[in-house]
Amino acid sequence: MTRLPLILLFISLIAFPASAGDVKERYIRENRLLEEELTLVRKPYIYIVFNLKEKKAYIKARGIHLRELQINDYHCWGSPVSSNVYRLIKKSTFFKPGREMIKPGESKEKDNYKIEALELANMPSRYTLVLDGGARILIRPPTEGIISGTGNIFYTSMRFLIRPLSMLWYTLRGKPYTAVDIIMDQNDARAVYWSLSETSGVIIYPP
Repeated sequence: MTRLPLILLFISLIAFPASAGDVKERYIRENRLLEEELTLVRKPYIYIVFNLKEKKAYIKARGIHLRELQINDYHCWGSPVSSNVYRLIKKSTFFKPGREMIKPGESKEKDNYKIEALELANMPSRYTLVLDGGARILIRPPTEGIISGTGNIFYTSMRFLIRPLSMLWYTLRGKPYTAVDIIMDQNDARAVYWSLSETSGVIIYPP
């Protein structure tokens, strides 16, 4: 019985430095990300911060929160996310938003036709943010109903088939591969798509 306290003490002494090291590493990484965000704050452009640990996303400009979004769930693949700012290369989706095309000389509903702006409801809720360095963020809504469920079955199949193959392909080529799958509310997903444009900054805090 007298050995048990000594064993527990020994285990705690071993575990403590590792825990302290993890905290220190996270602290350094978060400070680095804050420094990176300062480079975005100085410019009048919209950027986004994904905080996977808090399951939050923040659409920001000049350091000000324009909108806070809830992340329902996420999954990371491949190499850890970078401590640097990512730049958005493109937004990839099967159904790109667009206005209805009217041929010259034609009218719609006689003289009552009005140009329809691309509003939030016109934005897709399933898409991929392609970032520099080969990183990708796939965003989709949770399963709600038959249509959403069918779409999510496709994306889930793609994730578990393509992600491992992509990781292997990039490894064989000696290149890093980072992918993050994020599930969020449909309107929140649309808000992210609507807010970001090419070259927008993207910051990802790791889980």
